[in-house]
Amino acid sequence: MKNPELDLFERLRGAEAKKPTAPSEGSAMESELKKDNPDVQTPLTVRNIFTHHDTHPVVIDLALLKAFGVDWFSWETSTIFQEIQRVFSSQVSEHARSKIQAIKTLHTTGKPWTSWQVFEKIIQALNNNIPRWEFMQAPSLDQLFAGVDIMNSIRPEPFDDEVKAYIAASVLNEDVFFVPPPLEFVQVEVSHPRYVCLDCGSEDSALFHDGICDTCTKRFDPEHGFSFQPDQDLVREGKGQNVKLVLQFDPDPIEQRWNEVKEHSTKEVDLQETQVDVQVAKLLLSRDYMNIRRRQLSEQLVALKSWLGTV
Repeated sequence: MKNPELDLFERLRGAEAKKPTAPSEGSAMESELKKDNPDVQTPLTVRNIFTHHDTHPVVIDLALLKAFGVDWFSWETSTIFQEIQRVFSSQVSEHARSKIQAIKTLHTTGKPWTSWQVFEKIIQALNNNIPRWEFMQAPSLDQLFAGVDIMNSIRPEPFDDEVKAYIAASVLNEDVFFVPPPLEFVQVEVSHPRYVCLDCGSEDSALFHDGICDTCTKRFDPEHGFSFQPDQDLVREGKGQNVKLVLQFDPDPIEQRWNEVKEHSTKEVDLQETQVDVQVAKLLLSRDYMNIRRRQLSEQLVALKSWLGTV
């Protein structure tokens, strides 16, 4: 197991490296987040880390590592909360409990990157929401931006196809066809590539596909015992390989417009009511929310620097 002091040092260094990608002060997103926020005027301190509504998950992670080392990863949930109450002389709010559970899950299992159900609840917890396992809580685009960014800060891992497909479905639910970082890894899934057979004219999804026409190679012929494999004799004859790829959702126009405005404040960007600009507007709001969370992290690290230590 890694030395706790070294682990804290490395995580602090990584957390301080997370800088906003564009100005977000005074944005519409910031004004919206201040509404009905009970702690908007309350500074973060060591005493209220586990009760402050906006305590960043990475700050909670660092605080637990500072207080308990890596031992807390293996503790029962009730033990974690009891030790926080004992060491910090503080209660643990419901939001903080959700963040702690999410952080522990990120550290101890790969499920957030392999199971869409677990990923969904992790994203909710990291975004100051209470996960509810009895029903779906599909994440919004801004929650995906901030949530995946925070996941990458705590433990960067590649996502399995199942979770990537779920993220892409959530993005498309917002009618957005292009995804910049930190969601760029699902661009293929968002674009929905399809293949068109130039011999028989059949068309189908090219996701998780070998690029060979199902119809021409009799992939689903019941005479093959439903093996779902192309007839190798037909493949050797060159059947099913005269295909072209097309994108159901073309990201290029949105990407081009995004690159023009991505480093500017939303107040400086003049957007029109076109399909492209409407999508870019959603991306800008999501970018602002991610950057607000990054700014919160930076400000909270400064506030707790004397306790956490300098790097």
